[in-house]
Amino acid sequence: MTKLYFKWDGRTGGTALVSITMIQVLLVMDVIVFVMRMLYERDVTKNYGKLGEWVILFVYVAFIIYNYKKYNGSYNKLRFYWKNETRRTRIVKGILVVLSLVLPWIPIILIGIFM
Repeated sequence: MTKLYFKWDGRTGGTALVSITMIQVLLVMDVIVFVMRMLYERDVTKNYGKLGEWVILFVYVAFIIYNYKKYNGSYNKLRFYWKNETRRTRIVKGILVVLSLVLPWIPIILIGIFM
């Protein structure tokens, strides 16, 4: 992600940080929604909507802080690994990045449709 958005963000990688955090929050949200739907009926889970928004916001901010502390200043270290990748490896990793952006939405959509 940071390599993809390097021209926009430079070495800070703010857009990549937000993208990675979005993926992490969606995965946490998938687990929470799945557990809630298994334990409660749809009528009961509707009542937790506003609380859920605040919980997700808190989790998002927590992940942003964690990711910033973990990845801040590590672009040069990561660039060292990226510079020797073959074209095929870059394409495969690019496909995996796109899948990581799309796949977390699928369980939420399926739970909304079928449960």
